[in-house]
Amino acid sequence: MESFLFILSMAWKILFIVFFFGFCIFIHEFGHLLVAKLCGLQVDRFSIGFGKKLWGKTICGVECIISLLPFGGYVALPQIDLAETPNGADGKPLPPAKPVPRGLTAFAGPLFNILFGFLLATVMWLVGVWVPPTSDSCVVTAVPSTLPLYPEKMTTSDKIIAFDGQPSDKYLEEICQDLDPQSGVHTLTILRDGQPKEITFQPTPNPEWEAGLRKGDRIVALNGKGFTRGAEELRDEYVYNGGPRLTLTVVRDGQQHELTYTPMPNPLVEGLGLPFFTYRNPVVARDVTKDSLAWTGGLRPGDQVLQLDQINILGGNHFYETVTAHLGQPFTLLVSRDGKEIPFGPFTCADEAELQSFGLSFSVAVVEILPDSPGEKAGVQTGDYITSVDGQAVMDSAFLTNYIRNSQGKIMTLTIVRDKQEILLPDVQATLKTLEDGSQRYMIGVVLSDSSENVIGHPSPWRQFTKVAMTTGRTLKLLFAPLGATITGQERAKATVSVRHMSGPLGIVLMLWHSLKTQGIRGGLSLIILISFSLAFINLLPLPVLDGGHILFALIELVIRRRLPVKLVSILQNTFATLIIMLFLYITFFDGKRAFKLTKSWLQEDKEVPVLKTEEKSTPLPTETPPQSDVPSTEEKQ
Repeated sequence: MESFLFILSMAWKILFIVFFFGFCIFIHEFGHLLVAKLCGLQVDRFSIGFGKKLWGKTICGVECIISLLPFGGYVALPQIDLAETPNGADGKPLPPAKPVPRGLTAFAGPLFNILFGFLLATVMWLVGVWVPPTSDSCVVTAVPSTLPLYPEKMTTSDKIIAFDGQPSDKYLEEICQDLDPQSGVHTLTILRDGQPKEITFQPTPNPEWEAGLRKGDRIVALNGKGFTRGAEELRDEYVYNGGPRLTLTVVRDGQQHELTYTPMPNPLVEGLGLPFFTYRNPVVARDVTKDSLAWTGGLRPGDQVLQLDQINILGGNHFYETVTAHLGQPFTLLVSRDGKEIPFGPFTCADEAELQSFGLSFSVAVVEILPDSPGEKAGVQTGDYITSVDGQAVMDSAFLTNYIRNSQGKIMTLTIVRDKQEILLPDVQATLKTLEDGSQRYMIGVVLSDSSENVIGHPSPWRQFTKVAMTTGRTLKLLFAPLGATITGQERAKATVSVRHMSGPLGIVLMLWHSLKTQGIRGGLSLIILISFSLAFINLLPLPVLDGGHILFALIELVIRRRLPVKLVSILQNTFATLIIMLFLYITFFDGKRAFKLTKSWLQEDKEVPVLKTEEKSTPLPTETPPQSDVPSTEEKQ
């Protein structure tokens, strides 16, 4: 039965990807076909895919075929090809298309992608899509003083067996957490292909640490721009920073400070400009007992607890530890509710008994769980709130994660809240998982969050469209930033988006699979909307062989009132076609490396406990690398 369900789960994902990814291409080429027919142009062939013909049928004088390689498609329109004398499929000469019909035909493909995107976005507007929770800040949970910049001849998959001659099974990131950046050269002994190898390692100071960022800081702005989506928005703004330096606005001890530094490329995410510090949205009060001190003081479920007096709160345990230090003393709380920061109090807990009855409850949300994992088999579901384990209160994900990892595989009892009902799960048993680096940990295959999990939102179609347009524009700007910096002589950013971070068809399929696996049909359809809009924007770039190039040529001909030289157009199209093919192969090479890594981890999951391979909940961009298993987490992975 389990095998049948696994096959069924695989089958519907494959069918979803084949249909919708193929439909994005189909609707684009159908736009060309329809407008070409309306403009009186001859259409010889309409193909989904490239290469060898698999199936074909002539419809309304057009040979419609499906080809072997499903990586695109084309419409054979001999009259809009300026690089040669037009000839039909039968060899008869044809008159060249005039600029207006040619431009309209070229524009129709992207237009139909936009129309399809708006149609699907309208459906999702009504049904709802996964959106991140509202938060105007995020709290820093750790800042390494030394960067885990891997030395030459060492990769993230190498297993460290000794540090400075002392046995160690830590990751380099763990070693760097407390390593003094001024401590000099160190020796790492790694295990590769079963053989030990020594590598020298020179610590690199973390510019985030040197700028003054510390655990417990609450970040409220990046480069002067505040947040509405907390941790997710911080990540996006960090990636799209673009400049050589950035400024974080943080709140510490009730005072705002601005920290400016030059970010470094992060080797854990292919050199992207993602932070080395870890962060998450403020902790959320899951429940407030009625008639308790917290309730009568004005606190309500869903409040984000920001500060106790001038101390930023990191989690549930930290909150109660801080209150314990204030026993017998009045204290005030600063919470965020509906995007507004509101002070409450003063409160006073005279002793431990009053603290226990304070009435403010924290728990850990299950934001994702993989099929066939120990957690799912025990009955844990996405959206559950875990309130206790073996009778011990769970107030933050760090406590539960450590408890599970130290369980040694014994059977545990979880208390969860689902639909406001308390449920006992008495048969939760973590299984030892062998990670890619050879280390082993007890896990149950879920991702936990102390802050609000993604919720169902209803962004308008126009908002979905403008978001993709803005993101595409920012990505293209970053891609051309090095060239612009070279021309102008400006300082270049050390950590930025490059061509190798883009994704081709293979990468997009991986992202679709991941979205379907973690967010279901809602996540998959949201990504299809993004793909359809992005396909339109990319094709409108004014480059020869793309639709935008044909539109540009048509506009030039309208202005100069004569046809462009055939030889010039031929040289431009052949040159750009070669460059685009090379770019496609380059991008596909890196997509293949990511696919190999993910496939390897999935094969391991078939033998071990399935564990989540990403921490990010937003839909990936077509120009982003697919989510990796070693992304710095804003949540606890378990």
